[in-house]
Amino acid sequence: MTSSPRLLVAHKKSRYQKFVLEEENGRIAKLLDDDHVSVQSLKNSHRAHQRSLEEIVAYLDDQGFDYDLQYRGDVEATDGYDLVVSVGGDGTVLDLSHRITTTPIVAINSDPDTSIGYFTAGTAFDLPRILDDILEGREEPLDLDRFYVVLDGERHEPPVLNDILISHSNPAAVSAYFIKVGAHPAESQKSSGVWISTPAGSTAAIRSAGGLVLPFDSDNLQYLVREPCPPREGGYRFLKGIQPAQEGLELISRMPLGMIFIDGPHLTLPFPVGSTLTIDPDAPALTIYGLHVERRTA
Repeated sequence: MTSSPRLLVAHKKSRYQKFVLEEENGRIAKLLDDDHVSVQSLKNSHRAHQRSLEEIVAYLDDQGFDYDLQYRGDVEATDGYDLVVSVGGDGTVLDLSHRITTTPIVAINSDPDTSIGYFTAGTAFDLPRILDDILEGREEPLDLDRFYVVLDGERHEPPVLNDILISHSNPAAVSAYFIKVGAHPAESQKSSGVWISTPAGSTAAIRSAGGLVLPFDSDNLQYLVREPCPPREGGYRFLKGIQPAQEGLELISRMPLGMIFIDGPHLTLPFPVGSTLTIDPDAPALTIYGLHVERRTA
């Protein structure tokens, strides 16, 4: 990387900023006035994030870095930048990863008291050391594998960094589908949905559902059926598994209102009855600095 990099500093907005300062949500404002337990952390988290962002900007200004500052939701592309500095938590990294093709990223946890930050390299206090290590070549990045969702033969953007959830659009409804793993015959199942995860995403929801944490450099995908509905006879064969990303994994919807959730709740694709979902592992990896392996078992 050049010694005079062009940086994009992309930051989240705190929940307090979004819901109270911008949207003027009266209910949340009233709960804050009443010091209700459900919102007691909002102001402290907002202050922590703002302090982190201000410290980062002050340091970059003092050191004469060439950078642009943007809210993460306003970022359309990162071409032309040498490095993206994400300021927030894992959600900010996931959001930005959908707009990044080849630009490397380093993530700063702006509120470490409330955010685990599996993808983050440190706090705003650590940024001078982190940037110095990157620019001096002492910090080597990791390439995190991603995949594309393919529906009925059509590949869909963005590349998936963490996971997808295939389920009924109503969380209280049964998810019905066929699942086909490798060369095995398709199996008809009913459950509350199916997780499909990258190695990077194996510390997220799929682990909470009973999956395994995979090494960052694994070439495998992981799938897991959540809350399976027992069939009348026998049992399901394909409830969870780890397999090479290049091997086949296919789901066929039996749901008129099926849905695919990509890296969380904000990006979705309809998965109506008769549609076929497959995985294309030929997606560009996300290049990221400062990942700590030990944090994956926290």
